[in-house]
Amino acid sequence: MKVELENLFSIDETSQDQVINVYNRHGIAIGAPELRKRNLKTKFNPIFTLNEDVTYEQVTALYESLEREFGIVSIGERFYFEFSDLEYERAPLFTLNSTGNSPEMFLEDKGTLFSLSTHCKCCRLMDKEQLSPIVIDTTQMKDRHLVHVNGYWVASEELVSLMKREKLEGYELLEVIHQGPKEGKQPAYQIIPIQMLPECSKDRVKLYFATEQPPCSCGLNGVINGPDIYHHEDLENLKGDVFYSAECSHDGRYLYRKTLFSKRFRETIIKYGISREVRGEKDANFGPKDWLFDPVLIK
Repeated sequence: MKVELENLFSIDETSQDQVINVYNRHGIAIGAPELRKRNLKTKFNPIFTLNEDVTYEQVTALYESLEREFGIVSIGERFYFEFSDLEYERAPLFTLNSTGNSPEMFLEDKGTLFSLSTHCKCCRLMDKEQLSPIVIDTTQMKDRHLVHVNGYWVASEELVSLMKREKLEGYELLEVIHQGPKEGKQPAYQIIPIQMLPECSKDRVKLYFATEQPPCSCGLNGVINGPDIYHHEDLENLKGDVFYSAECSHDGRYLYRKTLFSKRFRETIIKYGISREVRGEKDANFGPKDWLFDPVLIK
């Protein structure tokens, strides 16, 4: 697996070479990214690999130099995880990060009942327990097979039928409550895993944005977790196709447990043409309705 960090900021076009020299001076080798013009400024988005030769200390010092020498104070950051073909083939489980390269895969909750409690008094992350079926406007699902609602996956009737036909296991279904126009509403079901995975390996990569405050002491808020890593022996007796992670994720406000899916689930999605074979966000195949699965890494 390779970890890359993309920066994005605006510069004067005449400053391109000098900015590249600042990166190189800090031991971060970049080429000349494509510049996208906008008025008198251009968008500059260098991408570089994070490894033992490029540390957070170097990145922080780089940003300080860019601010001091060029007045660049607003720097966007985005992490990418790139996997080898072998890592895709070896993975027994996958994290589903997207069911379409489009904001339409996210639906707004329309009134699901939760009980709430404070998980961390410092960053105010909240625990929540679901008390009712999910409430959404199902007309917004349209022809999508799976949508994301506040950390939960909601499946269309067509996808549920396919999962049953292919004998995918390890989950329960809870029909959602429709709130919205009657015309175009459709049956939809929350997929609820009935098994929880063991804890991840402590070798899992944990990142944060150098442009933001350090992560909270709770170890959750401000942390960008890398791919799940498991020891082979922890998963060798695994049965089923849908699982909860032992670790909590969050959406910036509420905690939830991530759902992981089996290799067989991913292969079913590709076999029936719901998604093309996509390997990473930079895959040229990644279209508006393709599903993005990241492999679980095995030690």
